[in-house]
Amino acid sequence: MARTTRRRYQKSIVACEDALTTSRNLNVAGLSSAIALANELRTDYAAHVADQGDSTGEHKALHTAGQLAESSVAAYNLTTLLALTNDLTAKYALHNTDAAATIPTYHIADAGDGNALAAETTVTTLDGAITRLNDLKAKFNLHQAGFPAHRTGGLYAIAATDAALGAAIKVTTGMEDVKLGDKVSWAILNGGTGKVTGVSAVAGDGFVTFTFSADPQDDAIISYIVTGEG
Repeated sequence: MARTTRRRYQKSIVACEDALTTSRNLNVAGLSSAIALANELRTDYAAHVADQGDSTGEHKALHTAGQLAESSVAAYNLTTLLALTNDLTAKYALHNTDAAATIPTYHIADAGDGNALAAETTVTTLDGAITRLNDLKAKFNLHQAGFPAHRTGGLYAIAATDAALGAAIKVTTGMEDVKLGDKVSWAILNGGTGKVTGVSAVAGDGFVTFTFSADPQDDAIISYIVTGEG
């Protein structure tokens, strides 16, 4: 009679943290929605500023100082998102200031100053970038539609939805041993300002995605252990 043997696998701890404070810089939906909005702003704002010509262009001359920097690449992570957001802020502010001038250098006519940004300070966090990008979208859409400041107006509207924070954060463990399918045990030590509760924790290759009942903000505290097959 053939004997069936069962191989036993021993679970081992591959990553752990006893007190991790959440950060909105890790917010999954916030980062993805902000990247989508920033990249559409990058494309449409650049096209708007470049649209110039003596008789047919939106502007009567090229506003070189209002063009995005060559170093402003499409955003793909938090670092590039912040850089692009700050460049968009600085260049849009210059471009809108010209539109508000009594005798504009680049625009066809005075558009008034109704489309100025709520703030122009440097953003250093995802939360700040989301607020700024949503304001940029609203103000740029009004600006680019403006006539007679532009010969036609309304050619470069931003269609992407507003950026918004979600209920999940992505925590990079720093451990290559963490793999998709590993088991995660976790607990919320402090629900923070939002008094959040836990929904799920899913391991990926080198990271864990934690989903809460709401945005955990910057002050929820969790502990976790990731175990894999030994």
